[in-house]
Amino acid sequence: MLVGRNLVLPLLLALMALPMAAQGALKCAAKELPSHPFVSSDLSVTITALSGYKVFDRERKFAGRARVEVTVENKGAAFKRFDPQDLSFVGKDGVQVFPVFERNLADDTLPMSLRLAPGARASREYALTGRLAFPTKVYFGDALVAEVSE
Repeated sequence: MLVGRNLVLPLLLALMALPMAAQGALKCAAKELPSHPFVSSDLSVTITALSGYKVFDRERKFAGRARVEVTVENKGAAFKRFDPQDLSFVGKDGVQVFPVFERNLADDTLPMSLRLAPGARASREYALTGRLAFPTKVYFGDALVAEVSE
């Protein structure tokens, strides 16, 4: 029995280290996403808003595009990098969209990689490459993290 007890801790640690894909994808409505952050390598990513498209927008170039708002938080003790290009969305029609513009009050830029200090968080809004048909699959890196209905 001594061998069995010695295996419990390593087994528990191995299970906690499973990649996000092994955790299973969240299934929820878009309005429920803010209460379900996903975590990868000490980065907590919360999708605070996701829309399939906006017919009208304050800037004409964004009309007809999907958009996503995210809050990223570094839960670790070292600097971590978040790359918005790791976020991708695949609609029910099979069309994949991803961040093409980072929106802010001053100007609109290409999505930039963020280097977050330990304990820091940042919020960003991105215009996506096109429309998004719900239900949609949300990927972060290589992992399917959510299946989202409208």
